[in-house]
Amino acid sequence: MSRSARSLELPDPSIKDRTRDLGTRSVKSAQRVLELLELMEQLGRPVTLAEIVRASDYPQSSSWMLVKTLTQMGYLSHNPDTGTYVPSLRLNMLGGWVHDMVLPRSNLRLAMRALEEKLSLTVILGQRSGRYVQYAHVLYAATDRKSQVPIGVVRPLIDTGMGYALLAQLPDKEVCAIANMCLARAEHPDSVTTLRHVLDIVDTARQTGFVYSHRLQSANRASFSFALIPDSKASKHAGLMALALAGTQQEVSDRLPDIPQTINDVAAEFLPDVPIHINTNLPIQLI
Repeated sequence: MSRSARSLELPDPSIKDRTRDLGTRSVKSAQRVLELLELMEQLGRPVTLAEIVRASDYPQSSSWMLVKTLTQMGYLSHNPDTGTYVPSLRLNMLGGWVHDMVLPRSNLRLAMRALEEKLSLTVILGQRSGRYVQYAHVLYAATDRKSQVPIGVVRPLIDTGMGYALLAQLPDKEVCAIANMCLARAEHPDSVTTLRHVLDIVDTARQTGFVYSHRLQSANRASFSFALIPDSKASKHAGLMALALAGTQQEVSDRLPDIPQTINDVAAEFLPDVPIHINTNLPIQLI
């Protein structure tokens, strides 16, 4: 199969996924640079210029100039034998000092990789962004990439299991303010329609330390989510973060007996700065 005919293997956004409204004064060139890097991260392999054009819908001339500039600056590496591009280690090191400040003894990326390898589920890093949770980074499981969540999209906090893992870390007054705003601006039909229902789910998440959800996901999907609260004075710089293990309902259900202990083991090895301990004796309630 030719390079141009390869499947791009990109996730299909669901009804719940949306991009942030950047307003009328956003800088399009800056947006395109970051969207290109997110695209390459989602594919997880070297890509050709033709694939970038197909996946991004950018004009070929604009895509070429963007790729050329990033390559000349050392942020992309080009393989002339295959005509492909990959992010460089120079790019990979950008912003690493923030991770080292917030998690000086931990390696979040290795933790996510270990969870994906041990459980064969997609691992999602989410961060709070106003009334939304944004999927900041995703390690995709080997199967069914098309139905996974795209990197960079946002969902209202009350519309997803990870959102409730984040809401559980906030005081009730702030939870109510966020919930009321989300309910008033409902962007699609959802299973959570009242403030009381939101508070009940948040209360359950606080008691268990995790959220196991079917109905808050896209059709036939499930997730097991838990917050990341770094035990350091610098944690405020990172904002609220959470991890989710996601897959089909059957995949998550099959691995459910192993998930709590696996999280505890991985956290102990790779996340010593984050006090995570899922009680393996608690019954796992479905929200």
